[in-house]
Amino acid sequence: MGFIPVILTLSAAIILFIMAVNNSLKSKKIQIQDFQFKMIEGLKEFDDSLKSNEAIKPDYISEIYQRVKKNLQEDDFEAFENKVRRPYQQIKLLKSQFNKLISKKPYSFVATLMGHKPY
Repeated sequence: MGFIPVILTLSAAIILFIMAVNNSLKSKKIQIQDFQFKMIEGLKEFDDSLKSNEAIKPDYISEIYQRVKKNLQEDDFEAFENKVRRPYQQIKLLKSQFNKLISKKPYSFVATLMGHKPY
């Protein structure tokens, strides 16, 4: 009889840990998607081929970024800095944090359990 409360408390702590880690991973994914959307909107101002509303793959975003950066004119540099470069840096930072988090041992178990994959 004395072990039942201990088992219940331990189970609840494990479930709360899993829920907290899953919530954290989901929020990082949402932040990455938001910054990708902001970056794509900023890139559309600098590249005429992106004016359509078709979806752009996340892997293709870095190629577009490099192409737009090469063709950037001096007077557009500040707008490029605010609308494209800062979200791009945030995306890279968040992806790095996400990948580090799911590579650590207790978090990798939760990521595998909940279906989160590295970027």
